[in-house]
Amino acid sequence: MRTVGFVGWRGMVGSVLLDRMASEGDFEGYDPVFFSTSQAGQPGPDVGGGAPLRDATDVAALAETDIVVTCQGGDYTKSVHGALRKSGWNGYWIDAASALRMNDSSVVILDPVNRRVIDRAVDAGTKDFIGGNCTVSLMLMGLQG
Repeated sequence: MRTVGFVGWRGMVGSVLLDRMASEGDFEGYDPVFFSTSQAGQPGPDVGGGAPLRDATDVAALAETDIVVTCQGGDYTKSVHGALRKSGWNGYWIDAASALRMNDSSVVILDPVNRRVIDRAVDAGTKDFIGGNCTVSLMLMGLQG
């Protein structure tokens, strides 16, 4: 079973994501692990089985996951992503922050607008998927219908 690490799940973006995933039953079929930059060791959210929060700056702990979903912000991404990749981690990095948005190795995710691009990127071995600019994303979704 895959392990998915969540970082930045208490902020505005992350809490909305967490609430929506919980209400839609999206925590089934994999093991969620919750990380924190400031509350490691404290109880995690109910959806994660209440396991203690792990340290979000611990590259070895992050490397135990297959996927990292982060809403922690660009400074966090800049401080952790490169070190995690250099450790040999080959998992998927899914990020709401813009820090990696313009990297050649990243794909902007805006399903359903660019679902085919996302699918091709997964098939091609892309591992970094980054959220788009909020305003531009809303305009594109409006155009998509």
